[in-house]
Amino acid sequence: MSLMDLYLVRHGDTQLGPDGLYPDPAHLSESGHAQARALVPRLRSINPDVLITSGMERANETAAPFVESSRVQPLFVPEFDEIGIGNLRSRNLSVLQAKLSQRPRVSDFSEFDGESSTEFAERVLGGFRNQVLDQYDDGLRVALVIHGGPINVILQWVENGNFSGTLSRNIKTASVSLMRRRANGLEIVYESDTSHLDDPD
Repeated sequence: MSLMDLYLVRHGDTQLGPDGLYPDPAHLSESGHAQARALVPRLRSINPDVLITSGMERANETAAPFVESSRVQPLFVPEFDEIGIGNLRSRNLSVLQAKLSQRPRVSDFSEFDGESSTEFAERVLGGFRNQVLDQYDDGLRVALVIHGGPINVILQWVENGNFSGTLSRNIKTASVSLMRRRANGLEIVYESDTSHLDDPD
């Protein structure tokens, strides 16, 4: 028996700055807005009782078409923001390129006065436990419109009990991942599904 369905939705495609990083603030691209519109029927079929976003522009813009066509108002949980990259934007191009091309992608920006992998995971998982798992009763459907990094953290934690520090999952833009809470814990049902994007308009 399912006690709670938890849907992790990654924000839509986002405009990058000339340095290859998300600008601040970062907004959806034209493709991202089309993806956000394509998410509306998918979210309607889910019919969430609770809709959460990180509060960042790209997450809010992804949720906006559904919010406008439904009675569900989003709640903002800043703990689900993407990892803090510190002063990486101010570094020279070679440093930027080296960090962005790193494989596997390591979620540690402490060398740039940003978050370490541990700090990032503690923030995301703290928010997930306190603002979602401990907050809502069984029987509810909760949708989180957030970011690829936090989704990686949550899915790894559910699967392995911890976060490795690497962003090993390819979470596609505007994708939906489903977890279920049962009496014996959380399970991943599917991840990074984009079937609703086959015909975005």
